[in-house]
Amino acid sequence: MDPLLHSLFRPLQVNGSDSSSYYIEKKPSAALRAYVACYWESGPAARVVEGNLAASCEGAASLSLLAEETVERVLPDGCTDILLEYDPVSKRQEISYCGTFTHPFVSTRQAGTETRIFAVRFFPGGAHYFHGMPTHLFTGGLFRLEDIWPENIEIISERIFEARDFNERVRVMDEYLIQLLLRRRTNDCDLMKNLLHRIFVSSGGMSVKELAEREAISERQLNRKFGQWIGISPKKFSEVVRFQSVLHSIQSGDPLDWTELALKHSFFDQAHLIRDFRRFYGDSPLTAAKDFRRLSDFYNTRPEASAILKA
Repeated sequence: MDPLLHSLFRPLQVNGSDSSSYYIEKKPSAALRAYVACYWESGPAARVVEGNLAASCEGAASLSLLAEETVERVLPDGCTDILLEYDPVSKRQEISYCGTFTHPFVSTRQAGTETRIFAVRFFPGGAHYFHGMPTHLFTGGLFRLEDIWPENIEIISERIFEARDFNERVRVMDEYLIQLLLRRRTNDCDLMKNLLHRIFVSSGGMSVKELAEREAISERQLNRKFGQWIGISPKKFSEVVRFQSVLHSIQSGDPLDWTELALKHSFFDQAHLIRDFRRFYGDSPLTAAKDFRRLSDFYNTRPEASAILKA
């Protein structure tokens, strides 16, 4: 992939609205920016005191946990993730790989749990450079990482679980992925770069037929390439990109005219926008606008790692 593609597509997730937990992100090193969107971590708010990140979370220790479980909405974004889950109380560890998904789902956290998740979010197509397998094999599922990932992941995961803070976990994983990338040397794919560029520039508005014609390939070849690199069809991926483009319009905070928004993003009408949006968000655009208003102003607005907390 090309790191310049990141400026054209910056997927959003609705993280940070739950005051009993924290969410932080950090960019990868320059060598990995063509493949990795970010490293991220979430856990109970009391654990945000780790490392230098505590400076942006004054009063985090005083936040009380909710009496019931909390629910976070997870949205389709065309990315795949490595998830390292650790409970320091029970010492339970789980390492998994989440494939591309096309429907929203909820992630629940029981009040009082100490479980923390450290993760790598791969840019669309980026994970294929590391595991080397057709990405469609993992679509819509969660898989044991030990069963599908190249060597040494168990050793690296132990180092990550033992790391002192988020920044150190990022450094350990960053170094591992760089070494793995150098060893595997999966062939680059200029065709996929061109296809992604066309989809991002059009905000998902270009048809599969037009994509194939522009690149002088058959639609069958196009679908095969997307199965190998992205995990879903070019049509479905374009729909996810368009949905994410609508999310950015909503996140901007500007007054929204739903009819104008529908036309801007190539929907037939407002009803078409709402129907399509519900498929990927699980609720209406109006609910999404309320959700984004509840988030910290830091959410997805700063290039450096930021903690998302709202007292």
